[in-house]
Amino acid sequence: MEKEGKDAAEARTARIRKDFHGIPVSDSIAIRGAQLKPAAKVRSNEDVPMADSLIAATAILSKAVCITDPPRFDKIPQVKRKWV
Repeated sequence: MEKEGKDAAEARTARIRKDFHGIPVSDSIAIRGAQLKPAAKVRSNEDVPMADSLIAATAILSKAVCITDPPRFDKIPQVKRKWV
């Protein structure tokens, strides 16, 4: 929103909602996310935000490609990341 403005952000959000579906955070995702956070810090010496750990855990447990921009996801070996 900072770069392109509110209208562009809302249009992009509408397209994403049309093409993707959300996955609720289950107990399994929460536990896996909690395990990934310290493991990523040990592996890359980077403090991965908990939200990113949950996104990574969701991708891993769902066997899905993680559609996201931050390259820190590349440091989690089990996560396949793509930016479109």
